Amino acid sequence: MSVQARLDGFVVGLEQRLGRFTPAAVGAVGLALAMLWVRTPSEPLGLGVHYAWLSLDPFEYTARNPVAFRPLTPWISWAVGLRGNALRYTNYFFAAVLLACVFARFRHRAPHPGDALLATAAICFSFVTLGVVFSPYYCDALTLLVVFGMWCARHRPLAFHALFALGLFNRESLLFLVPWFAFVQLCESQQRGRTLAGQVAGYGVGVALYAAYRAIAAQRGPVEYDLDYYLGPLAADPLHFFRQSAHYHWAGFYSVFGPAWAIPAAGAVAMWQRGERAAPLGMALLLFSVWAQLWVATDASRLFALGFPVMIVALEELFRTGALRFREWAPWLVLLQALSPPIQATDRFWLMPSLWTWLVWR
Repeated sequence: MSVQARLDGFVVGLEQRLGRFTPAAVGAVGLALAMLWVRTPSEPLGLGVHYAWLSLDPFEYTARNPVAFRPLTPWISWAVGLRGNALRYTNYFFAAVLLACVFARFRHRAPHPGDALLATAAICFSFVTLGVVFSPYYCDALTLLVVFGMWCARHRPLAFHALFALGLFNRESLLFLVPWFAFVQLCESQQRGRTLAGQVAGYGVGVALYAAYRAIAAQRGPVEYDLDYYLGPLAADPLHFFRQSAHYHWAGFYSVFGPAWAIPAAGAVAMWQRGERAAPLGMALLLFSVWAQLWVATDASRLFALGFPVMIVALEELFRTGALRFREWAPWLVLLQALSPPIQATDRFWLMPSLWTWLVWR
C-alpha cells in the first residue's frame, strides 16, 4: 500500500470516529507535536514580557509599553481571563486554530483525504507553528491566522478588508503583505477597475482606523516602537537595520520551512510549465515583500514566516494537478522537514532547544 493510500485511509477513519470535530482534533494534536519538537518556556522573555504585561490590563498598561501599538491578542487574552503569563495559552490556541483551518481547507479543496493531513504537517513542522511554541508570549499566532483568513477570503471584499483592519491591531507588519494581496486580487479579478477602487477604500479604512488608535495610545505616554524607532535611524543610515541581520537572512529564510522549501519551488515550476505566470510571480512578490521588512527590523525568522502562504499556494497547485509526481515524494520531504533541527535567526541564529532534537541529533 502506498504512503498516499495510508494517509487517505487514516484521515477517512479519523473522520468516521470524530466527524465534524476532526479538524479541531488535528489542530490540537499538531500543536501537541510541535510542543514535543520544540521546548516551550513558562516565563516570558524579551518583548514577551511587555505583551504579558499588556494583557494584565490593556487599557491601563499602554504607557511606555513598546508593544502598545499591537494590542489585539492582549485584548482577547484579557477578555477571556488569560492574563499575564497565561497569555501563552491564547497564542497556543490560535496556533492550533490555524492548523485546524489548514486541514479543513485542504480537506474541502484537495482531491485526496490524505492531502489535508500532509498540508497540515508541512505547517505544523515549520516556523509558523514551532516559532509560536518557542516564543509563546510573542503574539504572532493571531497575525498568521489572519493572513491565512485573508487568503481564503480574498474573493469576499468585506470579510477580507475586515480581517486586514483587525490584523493591523495585532501587528503592523501586515502592511508589507498589501502588495501581494493586491496583485493576486487584481490578477484574479474580471473587473479590475472596480477591484482596485475597492482595494483603495478597504485598505484605506483599515489603515485610518489603526492610525487613529496609534494616535490615541500615544497620548497616554511614549511608545518605544513608534515610527521614529523604525524610520528615524534610516535618515542617517538607510542600512541601519539591514546591516545588523544581513549575514543571517539566509538562516531566517531557511528556518521557516527548512528542506520543505522544495515544495513552493516545485509548485512555482509546475505552474510555470503549464503556462501560468501570475501565481509564481505573485509568490516571488510575496517573498520579496516579507524580505523588505528586514530594512526596518532584524528578526529574520519571524518576518520571513509571514510569507508562509507560498506553501499554501504551492500545495493547492500540486495537489490539484499532481505535477512532478508530487505525492510520491512529498510525504518523505515533510518527514525530513520534521527531523531537521529547527532554527531561529535574528542578527544571529541558533538551534531551538527540544527533547526531540536532542534525541535525534545528539
